[in-house]
Amino acid sequence: MNKEKTEKNPIRHPIRFKIFLVSLVPTMALLAAALINNQYLEALGYSAEQILSKNYKSIRAAQEARKTLEEIRNPLLGQVYQRQSGVIVSREKLIKLSTNLNVCRENITETGERELIDRLFQNYAKYEPLVNSLQANQDDLWARSRFADFLALTAEMVFLIDDLVTINEAAMEHAEQETRSLASQAQRNAAVLFGIIITGILVLSYFFSYRIAKPIMTLAGQLLNTREGSGVYPAVESRTNDEIGYLTQSFNRLFNRLKQYDRHRGEIIASEREKVRRSEEAKGRFIADISHQLKTPMTSLSMSIGMLNNRDDGFGAEKMAKLITTAHDDCTRLTALINELVDLSRLEAMSPPRPKETLDIAIVLHECLTPLTKQADSRGIAIDIDIPENLPHVTIDSFRFPWVITNLVGNALRYTDRGGRIGLKVYRQGTRFFFQCMDTGSGINPQFLPHIFDRFTQFSERGKGGTIGLGLAIVKDIIEQHGGDIEVESTVGKGTCFTFWIPVENGGRA
Repeated sequence: MNKEKTEKNPIRHPIRFKIFLVSLVPTMALLAAALINNQYLEALGYSAEQILSKNYKSIRAAQEARKTLEEIRNPLLGQVYQRQSGVIVSREKLIKLSTNLNVCRENITETGERELIDRLFQNYAKYEPLVNSLQANQDDLWARSRFADFLALTAEMVFLIDDLVTINEAAMEHAEQETRSLASQAQRNAAVLFGIIITGILVLSYFFSYRIAKPIMTLAGQLLNTREGSGVYPAVESRTNDEIGYLTQSFNRLFNRLKQYDRHRGEIIASEREKVRRSEEAKGRFIADISHQLKTPMTSLSMSIGMLNNRDDGFGAEKMAKLITTAHDDCTRLTALINELVDLSRLEAMSPPRPKETLDIAIVLHECLTPLTKQADSRGIAIDIDIPENLPHVTIDSFRFPWVITNLVGNALRYTDRGGRIGLKVYRQGTRFFFQCMDTGSGINPQFLPHIFDRFTQFSERGKGGTIGLGLAIVKDIIEQHGGDIEVESTVGKGTCFTFWIPVENGGRA
């Protein structure tokens, strides 16, 4: 089960996953840099907030409070020293002074600021009723005494406000320095961090490209030095479990198949050479046999014609008839031998196949057997034809296929004695048409059956019939052109049965 799983997924560490990891490292580094910069930005923001929202508000409120104190003090000074009529201090100014002091108290951020605010509010608690009393027309001495207290209280509050402003200004300067320091540190850290990230990306990219390119270049070099058919193929070492390793393993499997193919091809070549050698030997024997078979009737024919030509010997009518019969038989035998030689030439250089036609097989068979039937009748041999009615039409080569029938039935006539029978049966079974040619002739020796369809194979039964035995080789070739096959069964002294088939819808060689 594990083996099947491994074969289905041979890549354990794909390159895309490695690329993801390589891109993940700088991504995480960039994320860390962003977080660090964010912390610096938060610190800078907090410092700016301190400057803007706390110290600046306190300074502005203190300055407004001091301005309000002066606005209240100056008219009262004019009332006392210039003997002006009573000056009224508006309630809004006192409220404004109180409001600004409250703003200062709400934005306390620095050390010592709270003590100053507390003292300011203590003085303000005395300051407001004193201002209200100075607005009424009182005795000059009494007024001057209270006015002195007013001036002293106002001066003390101004000093306290100045101290408050000084503390906040110092805090603002310190915060500004811290902000600049944080910004400078953030720039340095960002430069260092991004330098490290860029260096890491370059190193990882070079390392990863090297790891990818090296096995590919190694494989390409070994493929470049590999020659097909040499029988020597490299075994490339696979060091990774990614796509490159899988490609390497695939090439190793291909090399193993090429080795097996080369060995198999060598065996095939050796076998074909052996077949060619045997074929040449068989062809040599065939030429010797055919020369002998041609020589024998030619010698007999020459003698018969010579004797007939020499009329001085005084042959009688019976002797002359016998010589003429012998000459005729020799001519017939020579004709048969020459016809088979012509068939051999057709077999060796078969003309391009003709277009196939769909025909009624019963009509084709009767046309083929018409001349053979007359020959069988003259020899006292019966030919039985068994063709079912309504048999579908068959697609055949109308030029070559009839030659199969005439050759098989002609051979049966040649080896069947007078009074024998020849049967031709046709039937359909599934997607095939079957043909059987049976006879009650002499049969074929079992030792010759395996080679009966071979070319240039001679044995006694063929020689006796006055032929060289090429017909069955041609028959087999024509049947194979129709996409079928042929086989033979024979018993010596009882007869022979040839059975061949072709497909209903012909799918053989066109």
